[in-house]
Amino acid sequence: MAAISLTNQTIYSQNINNFQGELFRVGGQRTPMVSALGGLSGGGKVIQSTFFQFQTADSAEISSAATVGAEGGQPTEYLGRDRVAYTQVTQIFHKGVKMSYTAMATYNQQNPFDLSANIINSSDGDGTVTAADKLALFGGSPIVDEFAEQMELALLKIAREVEYFFWNGTFSDGANVTPGTGLRAFRGFHAHQALTGGNIYYADTVGNGSGTDQKLHWDAVAGAMKKLYDAQAPMQNLVLVVNPEQLLDLNKELINATVGTTNYAILPRERNVAGVDIDTVITPFGNIGLVVEETNLLGANKAAIVDMAFIKPVFTNIPGKGTVFVRDIDQDDYARVAKAIYMEMGFDFGPPQYHCLISDVA
Repeated sequence: MAAISLTNQTIYSQNINNFQGELFRVGGQRTPMVSALGGLSGGGKVIQSTFFQFQTADSAEISSAATVGAEGGQPTEYLGRDRVAYTQVTQIFHKGVKMSYTAMATYNQQNPFDLSANIINSSDGDGTVTAADKLALFGGSPIVDEFAEQMELALLKIAREVEYFFWNGTFSDGANVTPGTGLRAFRGFHAHQALTGGNIYYADTVGNGSGTDQKLHWDAVAGAMKKLYDAQAPMQNLVLVVNPEQLLDLNKELINATVGTTNYAILPRERNVAGVDIDTVITPFGNIGLVVEETNLLGANKAAIVDMAFIKPVFTNIPGKGTVFVRDIDQDDYARVAKAIYMEMGFDFGPPQYHCLISDVA
């Protein structure tokens, strides 16, 4: 048998396009969870499986005096803690871009126009005129590589999709079906908190999910913090995540919560986590970061307290490719180029009692 030769086919690191770091950077303030967690975790955890597990145990509450041991005696009690393991998966994100050779070449393309003294841009971008004014002559396009620009925008779209699933993902392991037809979807934060031991604070009038939803207020934040304390959560790097409307409601209340002329409830943005600006709110149970998330991502009636110290992105490593990479798509005899961004990703949220979902927010 002849020896296997890699002459002229050597694979160097330069040949492998890995965009895991770019995934965490591209969204910035519009994908605060993805951006901050990527920076905190150093890029996340890489596995050689589509499945991974996280474990949790019941809280060891002490409600009465323990039995005192005697010298040389037997154990005063035999301890057994209830433990449970949950399965999480990495979800496939696979998006492509197609572009004709002509489109790649004509990045300075201009729509047809008539010269006019009026320089109001009245074109809608497809060559038609949407108003009476004409388009005056202008300079070249700042984009000099249209395909690269489109790939950057595609990666941004993926980052925003990951952010959406971070909150709203519904678990599906894709197993026990015809191979190639099962869809894997990772469990998002809201579903994670519904697991055994998960903390949910109801911000309604009754406090149990059956009353009228209320606007987010300082007492609700403090109540959610107390719920974490009662669950014996470590409370290491807590961040309160709110949507823009909730931010305004909370900010209005905190600004008015003054002692004399000094506001002691909220501090300016002096904290930055992986490029994401974070405010600080002071509660009786300690300081907590404050970050804004889009309503359609977080949910209109939800807020959350997440402990960033215990959440990690998880990737399935594809041999010879990496975790987040671009692949060429066979175009046969078409006069165009097509590429796709591919990754398999999920989140390890850690024990659900370490976080708190704030539900029923008006």
